[in-house]
Amino acid sequence: MGVTVESHITYYDVTAATLAEIRRGIYQGGPRSQGRTWGAVTRWRLTWTSQSASVGINSCELRRVRVRVQTNMTFPRWNPTAEPDSALLEWWQQFNTGLAEHERGHALLAVRGAGEIARSLEALHTMCSTLNSQASTLFQEQVLAINKKQEEYDFTTRHGATQIQAVRRLAEPD
Repeated sequence: MGVTVESHITYYDVTAATLAEIRRGIYQGGPRSQGRTWGAVTRWRLTWTSQSASVGINSCELRRVRVRVQTNMTFPRWNPTAEPDSALLEWWQQFNTGLAEHERGHALLAVRGAGEIARSLEALHTMCSTLNSQASTLFQEQVLAINKKQEEYDFTTRHGATQIQAVRRLAEPD
């Protein structure tokens, strides 16, 4: 049983001198998901492969199950148009730390889900004639469960706001 993870990070540029310009740049250039623009987004995709083996009369199981997790995190990259003051620079660093923590949580949910899928597929024993369809159904059901966990995570963290606030204990700069 195995899970492989392939992670990519991409950036979009935010060219700004003030907090208001940073926010406008994120709103205008940030990644879109679920019909909204976000400061950062993690997209993930799972695929799987296996081999089947006969284990008795008309009974089969999956072996050498491999689940591949592909994640792509998109983050802002600030290009200041003027020398930022220390308060704005600190705000930006704390904001990015909170974003990274939140998006890391999304990636971890996908990886943990992949492990659960691999274990479930390895445990599947059924009639040989239905093995592939049952495995595909199991995979799809568990991907839906991961999607639900992702939605719950966004709800409980207010799409990362709680993580950003936990990192950023300072007042926002003027």
